[in-house]
Amino acid sequence: FVLCAYTPAAGSSMSTTYTPLEQDGGAEDRERVASQHSPELMRMREMKKEYISGLSEDCWGASIYTLVKDLPDIMVGKATVENYVRFFFTCCIMGLNLTLQFAILFWIKQYVMDPSMRQAQDTYGKFHREVFDNSGTFSQANFEQFGSGDKEALCQMTLSKHGFIFAILFLWGVTCITEVRDLQRTIQNFWALPDLPEGEPASEMVNEVGTKREDDDVQEVHELICLSQNARRTLNVLIFVPKLVIVVVLTYVGCVWLTATQSFADLILNALALEFVIQIDEALYEYFFPKANREAIGLMQLAIEVKEDEDADPDNAILASYARSVVYIGGLLIFVELYLNYLQPVLPNFMHDIAEVCVPYLEETFVPHCAPFSSGCFQFGKATQ
Repeated sequence: FVLCAYTPAAGSSMSTTYTPLEQDGGAEDRERVASQHSPELMRMREMKKEYISGLSEDCWGASIYTLVKDLPDIMVGKATVENYVRFFFTCCIMGLNLTLQFAILFWIKQYVMDPSMRQAQDTYGKFHREVFDNSGTFSQANFEQFGSGDKEALCQMTLSKHGFIFAILFLWGVTCITEVRDLQRTIQNFWALPDLPEGEPASEMVNEVGTKREDDDVQEVHELICLSQNARRTLNVLIFVPKLVIVVVLTYVGCVWLTATQSFADLILNALALEFVIQIDEALYEYFFPKANREAIGLMQLAIEVKEDEDADPDNAILASYARSVVYIGGLLIFVELYLNYLQPVLPNFMHDIAEVCVPYLEETFVPHCAPFSSGCFQFGKATQ
């Protein structure tokens, strides 16, 4: 599939301090190049551009880079040894990344999340059977006889502290929303690129130019100026859809795992463990990709045509960006509340009947014996017990 369609990648980076470097031969060479390509492609190369960073510094960005830069060169016979090595190395690391992320999600569900749910349901079921009568009336006397281990397991269930688990789930949602927003911006930027003119090879999606910076340092840069239809489809199938699936599944699995956590201390540790899972692609990129490759990916940018619109109000764009942020925040708050009350599968039809009965137990077991900076708290001898 990859060999039949090129996945787009971001063009290389050019700052506003770059200026085009004149080619040897001047106008004569430009006329020769123009005669080999369509007028539309030449217009895209010479248009006024805005450079947008299109590649994330992770395995996903590296995959886009090699599929748009190396693979077209390989297919048209212009590739060097570096192109071949980089292409196959990136494919291997990306395969490892996908395998690890999907495998770890499966193992977390099978070996961590499901047993935690089972334990939580056993504890809550025993609480209802032994503490309530057949009519559903709570008995304080039965709760006093409830085993100390059972009390600890019940009162440390994360669902017993709505505010605490709400805050943790909200922060986990922020992490996942960040991934979604980055993906949404990437998709939007790539879709803003025009189509590759008909009859042009896919290697022309990237415009390789020489530039001179203010310090007279000459550097080759690459502009991604257009995309073929095959490239758009490949981008969706190999990059956007898998990444979205991973984020959505990880969001759900993370919410369930955190909700099923059996102690408040483990809740914090599990949240940190989920952060590790979501950063697998960045870790593989940082540790395995050569520095030169990472620097090249950091330089590549998309070249978007700048369209003058005299009627456009810049304030509207700023307000719209803030409005989107407000929608994300509000939507996340609503989702977390709905999840805890109606959608969480750990304790279906949860009656929120743990927090109140656990207050005396938590006050007895969670409050330190000694106040801060107090003296005479730990006296000697059995008589002081």
